[in-house]
Amino acid sequence: MMKRIGKYILGAVALLLAASCYKEAPIVPSDLADKLYFDFPQGNAAHDRDIQQLQEQYGVYIIYKDIPVSMLNRAWVNVYIGSYIDADPVPETLVPWYVDFVKRGIFKYFDADKFAPYFPRYFFLVSNMHMVLDGVAKGHMATKVDGVDFWALSFQTTETGSLYLPDEHLARICFAYRLVENLLQAGQIEIPSKFYDGIDYNEIVYDDINNPNKLSSKYHYQTRGFVKYVQPGFEYDSPLTNIKLAAAKNEDFLMYVRKILYSPTAEFVAENGSYPLVMQRYNIVLELFNGLGINLADISDGK
Repeated sequence: MMKRIGKYILGAVALLLAASCYKEAPIVPSDLADKLYFDFPQGNAAHDRDIQQLQEQYGVYIIYKDIPVSMLNRAWVNVYIGSYIDADPVPETLVPWYVDFVKRGIFKYFDADKFAPYFPRYFFLVSNMHMVLDGVAKGHMATKVDGVDFWALSFQTTETGSLYLPDEHLARICFAYRLVENLLQAGQIEIPSKFYDGIDYNEIVYDDINNPNKLSSKYHYQTRGFVKYVQPGFEYDSPLTNIKLAAAKNEDFLMYVRKILYSPTAEFVAENGSYPLVMQRYNIVLELFNGLGINLADISDGK
């Protein structure tokens, strides 16, 4: 039976509320440690030095042990009454791997000088994170990005403390997308007017996949310049069949961001390469983010 984090569980989500050959000097805790919920850093290993360096660059406190379940349940909105988030501690032997993933799978893609203000205060590293709804444990949650002052990263681990099929791609794109949302909300992203050139948000769309003339059909979503609708949680994508989804403020743009992150480059091109308007808009989005110093394609591809 997996050991639970913390000593208690909240009944509902609150409304307000991730070998050196020589001996190095010990890490000295920050002067800000007494103002935090946790002692920081949490150890003196090589990965703790990496964590401290990331904190100095991005202002994020990466916490990997002694995380009460109550901290995982600090959220702005109580989405599911009678539910809470639960998780296990990261097995000690896996902490270095987790920290390495955070470095190469998240922070690597975002320059600290530009993007540090858009990261949360805390980054919790846990394992086997899941929601418990009416006493029933639900499926694994790789990420949590709606906390009041934190993000959380989780991979599944076995009873023996080893990794179980880690979905690095999902974790990588979820955090990247949340950062993009933060930038957009802060007014740091200006969607080019040319992104909207030739786009009709009034005529209905549907997936007339069996239409031999779909490449020119005024109803086929790809012909019209739209990509598949990827769920904000990246659970799956599906053909766009409701024009209102794309017509909502910024949603067409965010649909592209999600689809680019969700589908590796080769897959995106194979699916949309025959639709000139889609590829035109795809390149506009990539160029916009490249200008900001964010390579969405590389994040999706894991380069």
